[in-house]
Amino acid sequence: MVGITLSELILRTEEAIRPLNHSQSTHYQYRYSWHALTDYFRKHSQVLFSKSLAEQYVLEAKGAFTTGTIKQWRYKLIRKSVQMLIACYEDGCFTWSYHKEDLSARLYQTAYHNLLKEYLHDLRRTGKHDRTISFYEATARQFLEYLERKGVTAMSAVELQDVSLFFPSIAPQYQPTSMRTVLSALRSFLKFVEEQQLTPVCLSNAIPGSSGRKTAVIPTLTSEEEQKLLSGNFTTPTGKRNLAMLLLALRTGLRSVDITNLKLEDIHWKSNTIEINQEKTGTPLILPLLTEVGNAIADYILNGRPASQEPYIFLRSQAPHQKLSGRSACYGISHKIMKETGVRQGEKDRKGFHCLRHSLAAQLLSAETPLPVISSILGHRNKDSSRVYLSTDLLHLRACALGLTGIEVMQEELQ
Repeated sequence: MVGITLSELILRTEEAIRPLNHSQSTHYQYRYSWHALTDYFRKHSQVLFSKSLAEQYVLEAKGAFTTGTIKQWRYKLIRKSVQMLIACYEDGCFTWSYHKEDLSARLYQTAYHNLLKEYLHDLRRTGKHDRTISFYEATARQFLEYLERKGVTAMSAVELQDVSLFFPSIAPQYQPTSMRTVLSALRSFLKFVEEQQLTPVCLSNAIPGSSGRKTAVIPTLTSEEEQKLLSGNFTTPTGKRNLAMLLLALRTGLRSVDITNLKLEDIHWKSNTIEINQEKTGTPLILPLLTEVGNAIADYILNGRPASQEPYIFLRSQAPHQKLSGRSACYGISHKIMKETGVRQGEKDRKGFHCLRHSLAAQLLSAETPLPVISSILGHRNKDSSRVYLSTDLLHLRACALGLTGIEVMQEELQ
């Protein structure tokens, strides 16, 4: 398709996506984005559609998102709406897909681009899990992009100070509790660089030994908060889905990614078990299918789940009816339910599904369940991982508290 005006292409794209049965609000958002693109074309005195100008518009939006001028959702909307136009321009039709950027292509310096590819190959060779590889790749790429912005074009020219100054530049992008993982990821990359003898300096020495947060405060729900959470309105199809997911997190402690990855075949109704391979650890996990959880899942499948050939249990409520997008979808669900029921509405309160997983661990610990058993239920590969939940057992912690007898002080010492 050549020589078509932008306005005509927008009309054809709207017609092309109509069979996807998007909601009216979704169509409104796309039209809003296309209207802004039309203004951009008008400023550049362009009437016919230009793929290069449209891509330039997306790049500028990306720059605005990077600097904090626009929110992430707006950038994603711009990127998706332009992707639709380009697909209809080139193919005359549009097939729904989730956009994934070739992140390594954002490295302009060829040596760094090739270095990142070699590092990824090494991570796969050593048997790292896909999620670990993805995070390590992102951290290494951020570091290499940071070096490019500073004008450092070779690893041999990187100094210890470059590594030290990298962390303040990315700290705003992460929660404080996540920085320890960032440190580990960059240490892995720099160790690889040193093994390849690409630097005369031991750059990994510039990485702090820890992120300075050794004692984590584990957020949990009280029994009263749990009751309020489950007292919400779950009568709609979406509500039935949300309730089933909520109970899975509360009663089984499954991670968000394992809940969204749950397939119909993973529920063994005859044996009353849930059997999966965990996304994070890659290890198998078998859990009992509790009556409350099983009833909620069955209610959603029979009375709330959209008709679909997807193998996954939990689907988007709006077309296209595909699998939910991992932790972000789960966070949106728990955040919405907590807001509606007035649970954990403090400014710094954690509102994700992981809080529900913590609550199960705290309940098991309070019931004097041994730590190895808790680790087995939560699917921890390292049994010591459950020790962090010891801080939630207030009843037994009080028994460990020391009295002040024997350390009396004079009144003058208190003044």
